[in-house]
Amino acid sequence: MQEHKAKTYVVTGSNTGIGFETAKALAETGGRVVLAVRDVAKGEAAAARIKEATGSERLAVQPLDLADLGSVRAAADQLSKAERIDVLVNNAGLASTAKGQTKDGFELVVGTNHLGTFALTEALMPKILETARARGEARVVNLSSTAHQFARQLDPQNLFPEKRSRARNAYAESKLMNLLHAREMARRYGRMGVRAHAVHPGFVNSDFGRSDHFPGLWQAAFLLTKPMQISAEKGAKTTLAAALSDDGAWNNGLYWDKESPATPTLPEGHEKMARDLWEESKRLLREKGFVTEEPDEEPQAPLGGPSPIFPNAL
Repeated sequence: MQEHKAKTYVVTGSNTGIGFETAKALAETGGRVVLAVRDVAKGEAAAARIKEATGSERLAVQPLDLADLGSVRAAADQLSKAERIDVLVNNAGLASTAKGQTKDGFELVVGTNHLGTFALTEALMPKILETARARGEARVVNLSSTAHQFARQLDPQNLFPEKRSRARNAYAESKLMNLLHAREMARRYGRMGVRAHAVHPGFVNSDFGRSDHFPGLWQAAFLLTKPMQISAEKGAKTTLAAALSDDGAWNNGLYWDKESPATPTLPEGHEKMARDLWEESKRLLREKGFVTEEPDEEPQAPLGGPSPIFPNAL
């Protein structure tokens, strides 16, 4: 446990649900945990509950709104002041059938779930890479969903089409983007010590699909399926497996379900799709003045297979 006490964990969307349970479990390891949340008051209340449950004093709250690139930049600048970032858990996300835009003018669901997450991760990558070089390993865990298999018309060079056949497709597409983002991170940064994974936490009973995001029919469906839903604590176990387990250390670019590596449903040409998604995301961010530091090299890393042994591995 001693090695965990030296680590820093950043968990987005951690004031409630899966994110809260993830942050609480990480606090129990003795490591420093940063709750990156949109509502600071709720984040502070969550930190107080975690302190009461675990006894941990090593908790911090960081304002973060993934639907606002200015907030993302400010959060990344502050988080990068830490000595290290061992694990970034990209838990925050939005499920919505309502139309809307981010502060920067992007469609709300994809703009938040993918582009905001991508921007934060890339802005933090210099610190994550620095940690990996010094400590032998660092990890990024993206919360995806089994809904990724319903993203049938994703065009990585047109992430914000004017029309979608159904509003829920934006959510499915964003979850496929989270999965492809993790795999491309593994390819680009794997040889530098970064492990990137995507997670399906399960059908979790949380406020993720709360009423201000879904119309009445969807709310009725949520209520009817409650007996099939699992607790947020159980859903967090898959995130924690990807973030802490040996399988997560010695493999890269995996998709996790039920606490174990699983096989995702990927479209044909997904490797090129992941590369194109990366480049288009960078282009969209540059257009908004959100420029991130590029690493010195872009090595090719195998996905899903054994990772190289690092001499400084913990």
